[in-house]
Amino acid sequence: MKRTICMASLAAMAAWATMAGVPSSGSAADAPPKAAAPAASNPDIDPAAAAALNKMGAYLRTLKAFQVSAATATDDVTDDGQLIENDAVTDMLAQTPNRLRVEITSDDVHRLYFFNGKILTIWAELADYYATVPAPATIGELMDALNDKYGISLPLEDLFSWGSPRAATRIITSALDAGPSQVAGVTCEQYAFRQEGMDWQIWIQKGDFPLPRKLVLTTTTDPAHPRHSAVLTWNLAPSFNEAAFVFEPPKDAHKITLAEVRAAGEKK
Repeated sequence: MKRTICMASLAAMAAWATMAGVPSSGSAADAPPKAAAPAASNPDIDPAAAAALNKMGAYLRTLKAFQVSAATATDDVTDDGQLIENDAVTDMLAQTPNRLRVEITSDDVHRLYFFNGKILTIWAELADYYATVPAPATIGELMDALNDKYGISLPLEDLFSWGSPRAATRIITSALDAGPSQVAGVTCEQYAFRQEGMDWQIWIQKGDFPLPRKLVLTTTTDPAHPRHSAVLTWNLAPSFNEAAFVFEPPKDAHKITLAEVRAAGEKK
């Protein structure tokens, strides 16, 4: 038996958003970011780390279209405390504000998500089924709807969630600049953060393209300290057409209804 540790990056990204002060939007290019408040009030937060997140968030919001691939490793924990690593690859193609394609591949999962500004389709190839539902108009609204209505969190969704209402204020308890580092041959600056229940690190590309290149999250509430890591490879000039965001079901695929989760506090 093993217990799965949820290592989704939402909590850490909420912390990013708090420090970066970037509003939530379906587009990556809206209003300019607000100043980061925590660094001024918490002596354990290095102002350089807060500034780096501000710069990264502002830059991400200028991207109109991008492709990013994430090689991830996530720890499960057995009942006796042993760590079991599960690897996966996520490929995302996005055109803001309303085009998205996400493919997730692992040993036991091959799933695709298609969003064209009107319809969301989820295709589980190994199970041979798909579901199609009406979708809101922007990527940011889509992420919220998936979480709230269906209990689905997409990998890398936090790239679209800076400064959302879900981000708690002053969630980070410490932050430091760990110095320069290399990620897959790219020169980065490494930063380390702490918040309740989680330690996390981010490697941000140096220079004119401050992209997140690596993320490591460590759950500190579990004695085994399971980790989730992601190494990101970016393409800022992807080639695609409208067909990339539209699903054409195979002849023998089975269409199902996507079940909605029960709202919090809702009576049976």
